[in-house]
Amino acid sequence: MKVIVFGAAGLTGQAIVAEALSAGHDVTAAVRTPAKLSSVDRERFTVARADVRDPDSVRAAVVGHDAVVSAIGPAGRHAAGLYSDGARAMVSAMRSTGVHRLIAITSSGVRRDDPNHALWYRLVARTLMNELYGDMRLMEAIISESAVDWTFVRPTRLTDDPPTGSYRVEDGETPSGGWKIPVAELARFIVGELDDHRWSHAAPTLAQ
Repeated sequence: MKVIVFGAAGLTGQAIVAEALSAGHDVTAAVRTPAKLSSVDRERFTVARADVRDPDSVRAAVVGHDAVVSAIGPAGRHAAGLYSDGARAMVSAMRSTGVHRLIAITSSGVRRDDPNHALWYRLVARTLMNELYGDMRLMEAIISESAVDWTFVRPTRLTDDPPTGSYRVEDGETPSGGWKIPVAELARFIVGELDDHRWSHAAPTLAQ
């Protein structure tokens, strides 16, 4: 399968690219600044320059692929419209190029009334992360109202812990008592979903 990963220069994007390559997919890493990727990286996969705030560059990058993965995210706690701008650009590009499958990473924090959020998490989400989660919610709304075959993967707090293969997934809510997930597990889940389509039009939420 030909897969393009937006946000491929970030830690999560890099993990997804590596996992997709291991699974035998033909991978394109879509990044705003190709120079951030090493020459070794470029020998393993295709690199496309694309800025999700520039719809023309997104459209040019998406052409010829079978699936799109969005691992975009800001450097800090403020999205400044990054998720919603990216959603509009990717949906438009997919519509015009005939690509149907989209897996987008958001967060377990997008659901305000999640019954399994810890009290401390609710307090953080309503203060420090309110703007970020709000833009993620807008991203999900834009994509879900389109004709693409979408999956919203909502991880809990991402860690650098090694993968154990032991984590839980619930549709639309955090697994009870869960609050973190290794980036490597998230990458494996996403790459597995490219083939399985088990969570089409669903919001799998991941936690250990």
